[in-house]
Amino acid sequence: MDQTARMLDEEHLVGTALMPDPLPAARAVREAVGPLGLDDDARRVLLVAAVAVVDRTELLLAASGTDIDTLMAGPAGRHLHLVGGRFRFHHPRVRSVVHDDADLASRTAAHVALAEVHRKADEPLIAMWHTALSTLAGDPLLADGLVELAEQHLARGDVHRAHEVAREAASHGTDRVRSRAFAVAGRAALWAGHVHDAVVYLRRATSPSDAGSSAAGAPDAARSLGIALALLDGRPDAVVPEDAAGPDRAAIAAARKTIRLLDGAPGEAAAILSEVAELAPARQPGWWFDGPDEALTPLAEAHLRVAQSYLALRLGNITEAASVLDDAVERLPVALAFGGLGIALARRLDLVRDGHLRRATTALEASVPGQVAPVVRAATLGDRAQTAVFDGRWVEAATLLGLAAERGGDELRRLWLPTPDPVELLVLAGQDRAARRSHERLRLRVLPSVGSDPGGGYPTGAGHTGTGHAGHTGPGLAGPGMSGGGFSGGPMRRRRLDLARAELALADASGVNRARERAVEASLRVGSTFERGLTELVAARSFARLGLPGDAAAHLLGAHELFEESGAKAWEHIAEQALTTPGFVREAPGQAGSAPGDGRAAEAPPRPDVGRPRREPAGPVPTEAPGEPVVDAGEELCGQWTDLLTERELDVARLVVQGRTNRQVAANLYVSVRTVEVHLGRVFRKLGVRSRTELAVLALRG
Repeated sequence: MDQTARMLDEEHLVGTALMPDPLPAARAVREAVGPLGLDDDARRVLLVAAVAVVDRTELLLAASGTDIDTLMAGPAGRHLHLVGGRFRFHHPRVRSVVHDDADLASRTAAHVALAEVHRKADEPLIAMWHTALSTLAGDPLLADGLVELAEQHLARGDVHRAHEVAREAASHGTDRVRSRAFAVAGRAALWAGHVHDAVVYLRRATSPSDAGSSAAGAPDAARSLGIALALLDGRPDAVVPEDAAGPDRAAIAAARKTIRLLDGAPGEAAAILSEVAELAPARQPGWWFDGPDEALTPLAEAHLRVAQSYLALRLGNITEAASVLDDAVERLPVALAFGGLGIALARRLDLVRDGHLRRATTALEASVPGQVAPVVRAATLGDRAQTAVFDGRWVEAATLLGLAAERGGDELRRLWLPTPDPVELLVLAGQDRAARRSHERLRLRVLPSVGSDPGGGYPTGAGHTGTGHAGHTGPGLAGPGMSGGGFSGGPMRRRRLDLARAELALADASGVNRARERAVEASLRVGSTFERGLTELVAARSFARLGLPGDAAAHLLGAHELFEESGAKAWEHIAEQALTTPGFVREAPGQAGSAPGDGRAAEAPPRPDVGRPRREPAGPVPTEAPGEPVVDAGEELCGQWTDLLTERELDVARLVVQGRTNRQVAANLYVSVRTVEVHLGRVFRKLGVRSRTELAVLALRG
């Protein structure tokens, strides 16, 4: 592998230049393949298979001058998979070795044979390709046809083949044709996400000294060159719908609208994405003219998948967001979309889901060809804060979040990455004075501002912009074409939720219930399952701090269920540990525990251990301190529903709120599981909820 790396440029290794096809047969590759045991006939068959661009078995047999029985009985048959009239190598390493071992005369003969076979099959475009590769000197008569062929590949979204054919056209053409070829090669590299290749070829297309006195592809190439340079500069608005055509244009338009609407109208954003859900995904490198007539290019699909992941994250569905992004990272130039937004999403999703960065995310960061947007750089401070929270380093986490907010401004709030609350972190650390100062600054930003989110629960005034820094939002995701009405209310809605949770974290015994109601209302308004879970966790810690363990346990159970529903396993683990660990927050003043100001909680939750099997609670969570009589949490929380539910429905609801499964409820009530399902469905309809989690949260709200 090290030898292969030495054969490739740095741009190849990070994915900003197309890999050679086939890859070099390095020593490690040869050692893995071992002796092939081929005779001359078998080598000829495998070489034809290695340079073919169509996988039909009859073409392979005709070009290599053999028949199927001879092929299957000979040594070549051991290295080819033949099924349904198609062939492929059992492993691409064999293809690399066969191609590398062949001399120029053998490769030329293989292309000549394939060109003749495709001409007889009435496939002149593919025949022209093999003819071009069999020509030892450039043939200008082939150049025009090769450029048109490359443009056909590009129109189908087959950017890798378009780039390969356009480069070959450039080696045959002169002046205007050569300029066109460079322009197509550059555009193909751009939409493949290989920006360094794109810059090289597009500069050749726009350079009269290189392309001849007349550059026919220069206007189009100049625009594409500007896009490539903007991507290297980390500009989130580098790619706009007008730069694309066909399905790419629809995908990019939908992705950009989603980013604009996400905070103000996530439902509308979801509807927009659903309209383009059936667009064909980017075509992977393979045989010519495979797949649908139109497909997304990798760069366009990367924008679409990042937007889809972002929408799922904004709605608190960590599992779906991670699934979409994980698939995209494996196939697409995710690091180039929206100034590196995919990197910020991948990092935070890893931390919330697993508690640490995965190797794929580290590799994604390394694939950045240039800069990332400033807001993405600011988000990395929030990642460090998340790690500090898992280790119980509250002051450090609060400080890092403050720095992130200062550097990212309103753009970072628009990102709305899963983040703990700085004020609560200071409370957990015993830094009450600092917590109140932070709360006051937040309150002054929220209360006097013009309300862009009517009904948000806080009074609004006039004469203020609602931005955090004298109306300046700074560079970031809301660049040209991405700011405006679509983002209205986003930062303010986030600040209102932050303020509500800050007041809950600081509340005294007389005001904690009212503060809890406001915080729950604010979190429900934003529509994120994760944010609702975080609010329940803040409420649990507040009640525990005030010496109300029954209320704390009830809210902690709600937090655990909501984190589990959203897929935030690291936070679920924190809530799970707190359910069974007395003193999961610092003790109330005057009680035993850490001294105020020491910077840590009395008993910080352990760092999430994703390798450990999840422990299910053995039964109902006690709602009183150890040693005291246990009170039925379901009885207390569901009492307000006595006028709405029948006695049996109320029994079912109480047990479900306690965390019992349908089977456990059935065993407790001596009825069938089906009967429990019927009663629970009626409970959901009468109370207007859709899940067990929503039922538990409704019970906790009182």
